Amino acid sequence: MRNLKLEHNLIGDENWPEIAGVYVAGNKKALPLNPDKDEEYNEAVIASWEKVVVLHAMAPKPTKFHIGFTDKFATKFLKYEFVTDLKFAMRVGPRNFQVLALPKNIEDKILLELVEITTVNDEKYKDLILI
Repeated sequence: MRNLKLEHNLIGDENWPEIAGVYVAGNKKALPLNPDKDEEYNEAVIASWEKVVVLHAMAPKPTKFHIGFTDKFATKFLKYEFVTDLKFAMRVGPRNFQVLALPKNIEDKILLELVEITTVNDEKYKDLILI
């Protein structure tokens, strides 16, 4: 087996950029998705999840990025592009997951901070985008 890391000197943090992520514990009271049902049904299930995580994506300069998530079954991201210094909320379902901030330029640094876990009708965040 050829050791690509040594052949191309890929050792060191500068060759291994990190993707910002925040771990979120699932809400065991939330209704689970059903893979045997259609997309419309599962979207209604997601809409029933009242608990949300509020996150803040930051960077030293305005940085374009995509929002994604991963759990033990899937890793997905939105094609829609966002720009840092953005607060947003995501619904919390029954499974633990990690929210990701994937920079358009993979070498850009983004910090993703968990602001708070609250409910979808929290007046404090009424103008926040919900994903």
